Amino acid sequence: MTFLCSSCGACCRVAAQKGLVPDKGDGTCVHLNSNNECNIYEYRPEICRVANRGIEHYINSTLACHKLIDMFGLDDKYKIDIAEYGKDI
Repeated sequence: MTFLCSSCGACCRVAAQKGLVPDKGDGTCVHLNSNNECNIYEYRPEICRVANRGIEHYINSTLACHKLIDMFGLDDKYKIDIAEYGKDI
């Protein structure tokens, strides 16, 4: 089971705005590319990782992502359907 990420970039914005990762000057992480993908994904900081603590943790993290997507006014297409986690059980 893995965390399902839609590459919306919302968490990259929050991390940069809180000073947890370098900000490229526009409120996003310097490592976030134009496709909302991380250029250093394999080597990303611990703050950028979702720990594998089971399906409930992934669902709660995904719901937090939904709130960030709403907060930044991003398209709902980035919201992962929670039912998708049922396929991995």
